[in-house]
Amino acid sequence: MNEEFISVQDRILSSAIDLISDAGLALLSFANISMRVNIPEAMIYKYYSDVNELLQDIVKTYFKFDKGIFKTISSRDCSYLGKIDMYVDSLTSYYENYFTLSTLILQHEELLHNTYTRDYVEEGIRNRIEFLTGLFQGAIDNKEITDYFTAAELANTLCGMFMMYTLDRRIHYRNGQFKSRVIGYVNKWLEHIKVGG
Repeated sequence: MNEEFISVQDRILSSAIDLISDAGLALLSFANISMRVNIPEAMIYKYYSDVNELLQDIVKTYFKFDKGIFKTISSRDCSYLGKIDMYVDSLTSYYENYFTLSTLILQHEELLHNTYTRDYVEEGIRNRIEFLTGLFQGAIDNKEITDYFTAAELANTLCGMFMMYTLDRRIHYRNGQFKSRVIGYVNKWLEHIKVGG
């Protein structure tokens, strides 16, 4: 996309996310962003008073599509396993299309230690776990899956799978096939907990 059509603030945000993906949180600074975006460092202060305020915006961006995904899935008339499939499809599509943004999943621990981002990260993670727990509980109640694991355990396991495959993609520099690999693994996992599976 032509940079003329992207706002300066969006360019700053995007470059900051790229910088975190490439070099980690330690190198996130207005000076480094300025070099990437090719704008004066002083201009960044027009949008953000400091790096912590920028980090808040980054975390909000990371979780910003969740409410829409939850609402869409909740409104669908299908089995709970079907809704879980839709969730996995939605999140893997999001992560596959926004590779650098997806790497923020690997920064959760550090972002939880930052007083400016902690509440946003906690809320985002809690909302995802609660939503998934509800789906898995519905699947258990409807006898779609066994009750060998609790709904909360299943929700945490699924979230862990996303983290594992994101880390694997970083270690092996795999930018493609993320979605198909995660969906394939999740489907095999679900087969083992389905009633009659």
